[in-house]
Amino acid sequence: MRLSHRLALVSCVLLAASPALQAPAAAPRADRAAPNATPPAGTSPGGGSTQPAPRVIEDHVGIPGVVYVGQPLKELLAMFPGAKVTPFAQQEDAVTVQIPEAGISCLVVGPTPDDFKVASAGFSFEPTFGGGGTNNRFRTSKGIGAGSTVNDLLEAYGKPSEVTGERATNPALKRKQSAEDPNAPKKYLYPSPDGGITTYFLVRGYRVLRVVINQVEPLDRHILKRRPEEPPRGSPPPSAAPSDSTPAPPGSGSPPR
Repeated sequence: MRLSHRLALVSCVLLAASPALQAPAAAPRADRAAPNATPPAGTSPGGGSTQPAPRVIEDHVGIPGVVYVGQPLKELLAMFPGAKVTPFAQQEDAVTVQIPEAGISCLVVGPTPDDFKVASAGFSFEPTFGGGGTNNRFRTSKGIGAGSTVNDLLEAYGKPSEVTGERATNPALKRKQSAEDPNAPKKYLYPSPDGGITTYFLVRGYRVLRVVINQVEPLDRHILKRRPEEPPRGSPPPSAAPSDSTPAPPGSGSPPR
């Protein structure tokens, strides 16, 4: 199974409680602000910030000590006691955790409730996406956050391993759209060096709306129900036999086919 197909189901879960995506407004031009314009909310007249600095989302991890992959569910709920916990697809080994006022959504899995850990963590950069009340509370370690554009993303992270269409892999959101539609949401995928974790950024138009960090193995086991010894779907066997077209070694007594 392609990595994009693995992510499709996880994306459906994390987007289930999100409001509809809004059409992007014109690209902001901060360098053309009016001289006497009112300072933005959260700043002083002199330009200094009156809000705490955004929390840093570490690559392929999350926010250490707050929300991160591998985090026990009990620890997550201690941080956010008002979080909404819902069973995933009536399963006993997976739940979704929604924290809309913080713009956070998680998929938590494990063999028993005592073993539940975060396998997927999503952070929204905009209040119109994912329910976040404040859109500047998060920023990745490479500077991607509220107001970031796709050009900022490519400059910070380079070329993604794959770009997939959000609506193309989410049946609940599927509509007739041109593949060239610039407003169609797209996922920019960046796997970890060992392939154990995949981080993707959700982009619509020029804006980066959200980042999601997925731990592949527990999602495979508890969501896709793939056995640990089973190779990823679509991969070749571990030790493939030579094809029939391979000539027999000289002196083997068997003529080449």
